Amino acid sequence: MVPGLEHGEQPTTVRCLAGGSVNHTWRVDSAQGRFVVRADGAQWRRPGVDRARELALHTAAAAAGLAPRIVCAATRMGVLVSEFVEGRIWTPLDLTRTASLDSLGECLAQLHALTTNATDEAWSFEPGKIFAEYIENATRAPGVVTRGPPPSEVIARVQTGVEAAHARVIEGGAGPAIVHGDLVCSNLLAGSRLWLLDWEYAQRTAPLYDFACLLAYYDLGGREQARLLAAAGVADRYAPRTLSAATYVYRALTWAWHLARGEAAEAPTWPEKAGVGPGRWAN
Repeated sequence: MVPGLEHGEQPTTVRCLAGGSVNHTWRVDSAQGRFVVRADGAQWRRPGVDRARELALHTAAAAAGLAPRIVCAATRMGVLVSEFVEGRIWTPLDLTRTASLDSLGECLAQLHALTTNATDEAWSFEPGKIFAEYIENATRAPGVVTRGPPPSEVIARVQTGVEAAHARVIEGGAGPAIVHGDLVCSNLLAGSRLWLLDWEYAQRTAPLYDFACLLAYYDLGGREQARLLAAAGVADRYAPRTLSAATYVYRALTWAWHLARGEAAEAPTWPEKAGVGPGRWAN
């Protein structure tokens, strides 16, 4: 599947790439170029992934120059081959730098403006359904949840919160748009431009979910938050309570994702009650 190796030729370089806890990824070089080969990890380690959806949305992003070009995909085999791009993986320090925030904001504005032929309604983001699937998987996870499964009343409370929060987002957020869905620093590559990597959790939904994803993962200060929103051209588009709701959805799904993988995690609290998080976006 790698260009230049179709007839049994030997690669000039094979190197395992670091990062990620789900799939197996290598850099493979041949006489025709440099490529990345990703092979699926175990199904239970990647709950919520839809490879057909990923392929459609990654392809649209790659056509716009936001993601590495896909060379070959075999979803049934669980293999994706894409071009290798040079660059430096972000660290949380980049989220404190004005130039980096500007670059990310502009990148997200481009992404959210894209159109795609991927109109399958089955690919629309349904966090309540995803949460329920994660919890169902948690009962079968091969890993060990060190503190035991969470009480049913906790699960019910969080699921109710997810559904209510998503309803608030749909009411107050524009969309649908293509969102990356997993904006951790390890999926951001600074090279000839800012590249978005790893599209397996990409969705079609309200674009503010990408900003909420960053808030769920990182404690951005008010200045950084304002700069990112301004760079994306949405500084006045979303009410703070809507961003709070979207961030809660991501925190809840992250909690359930860990449970589905057999890992201990702490149930989220509603951000407005906790007094932290996206309420600070009011400025």
